Amino acid sequence: MNRKQSTELGNRETDRDSRELKKFGYKQELHRTMGGFSSYAISFSLISVLTGIFANFNFGFQQVGGAIAWSWLLVGGGQFLVALVMADLSTRFPISGYGYQWTARLVNPHFGFFVGWLLLMQFITGFPGTSQAIGITLMGMLGGDTNGWPVTLITLGVISLVTLVHLFGIRFVSLVNNLGVYAELAGVAILIIVLAVIWIISGAVNTDKLFQATNALSKSAPGFSAFALSLLLGSWCLTGFEAAADLAEETRSPRKTVPRAVISSQASAALAGFLILVMLILSVDDISKAQDQSNSLIYILENAIGQRGTAMTGIVVILSIYACAVASMATATRLLFSLSRDRVLPFSRFLSRVNKRRQTPQVATLVVWLLSCVAILTFRRIEIITSVGTVAAYLGYSGIMMGTLITTKESEKVEGFNLGKMKTPVRGAALVWTLLIAAALAFPETEVPGMNLKHLPALSALVAILAGTGLYFGLVRKKIKRGIAGPPKEGDIEPAQKK
Repeated sequence: MNRKQSTELGNRETDRDSRELKKFGYKQELHRTMGGFSSYAISFSLISVLTGIFANFNFGFQQVGGAIAWSWLLVGGGQFLVALVMADLSTRFPISGYGYQWTARLVNPHFGFFVGWLLLMQFITGFPGTSQAIGITLMGMLGGDTNGWPVTLITLGVISLVTLVHLFGIRFVSLVNNLGVYAELAGVAILIIVLAVIWIISGAVNTDKLFQATNALSKSAPGFSAFALSLLLGSWCLTGFEAAADLAEETRSPRKTVPRAVISSQASAALAGFLILVMLILSVDDISKAQDQSNSLIYILENAIGQRGTAMTGIVVILSIYACAVASMATATRLLFSLSRDRVLPFSRFLSRVNKRRQTPQVATLVVWLLSCVAILTFRRIEIITSVGTVAAYLGYSGIMMGTLITTKESEKVEGFNLGKMKTPVRGAALVWTLLIAAALAFPETEVPGMNLKHLPALSALVAILAGTGLYFGLVRKKIKRGIAGPPKEGDIEPAQKK
């Protein structure tokens, strides 16, 4: 197929996708250029397995020692159920705004608003938190103060740089994100292979350490509570695979492409993380000694691959975090755009504006940039910023799962992935799973150095929920009842365009 034929085929696909979108009540405003790998890359980079493991390995490892690999695998299985449900929904509703659109159409706009609000809180706080992780990682590698103003300035620079990438349009976003994912995939593969080769050459080829479960505090076998807490490593990391669904209106053939991206990104990230954890555990000489280190992961890596190898891994981690930040902003802005397009947020007409030349939600992008900069300058501590998103994400997931179970609307048969007869048991199991993880994230006591606060994730999520509740009763509920907010009827034009 020559270039001209390829272009013509692409144009026909875009026209077909635009007609499909019009059936849901929206005209094609965003630039539909993303292909299969770009869709996968958005989800994979938002999961960012290297980022998650490097940031949270210590916590899980100190809880259960070598059993952390099995803890991760359990989370991977639970999240795979969630991914299956989301893939099924993305086939039926290939629309930006994913969870909000799905639940608003399956149940009603009132329910959809709260799900959308929780998911928006996940990414509005996740983006600045991810950007700050670059500053913390970089200063840590340089031996500087990870809580000082240099980290804040670096973070503001990262936020602004990611914003500039987005202002150039989705094609440039995809290019930058794809490069970051290539680097992460290569880094993951090289790290696993190098650790495996060193382990084999060492002559100590046995897997006993994978079953050496030890709690760092008690110096004995971990109990149920410690194992439950160890699940948080995977739970913090294995989220974001639904990002491909949020960019459905910028993806070619989204009914086929997006479900594949959601499932494959979750499965590959879970497998990659499991293999990394397995090789890290097998590389440990003494698990108890490694648990006593201030940074167990760096200690293990430096003993296995040396300081230079660890530094090279750190560079790949920074690239991965940057790709994660790019994907996080993409998801936040599209969700903000979708909510505003349906007029369920203040200043919706303004927030839903699209740059005609770049075909990107420019105003939503600039608003996310502004909010992120304000959050960093106001709080400056990554724990405070990200604590909202951790619980909100799983509450949002729970809302989606619940919506699929309580809906009275018949599933429209469309071409592509679907759960078929397994939909009810999978949805039910996924709902139970997400509620359990939300509770595990919210209820354990968490201490933040320098702050007299406990249960910070639960408190911050409660504040976010109360803010959303106030917005709902003060503005959204009336607008939905008057029929000027919420998803349009099929074939209608979106509420934001009504006179």
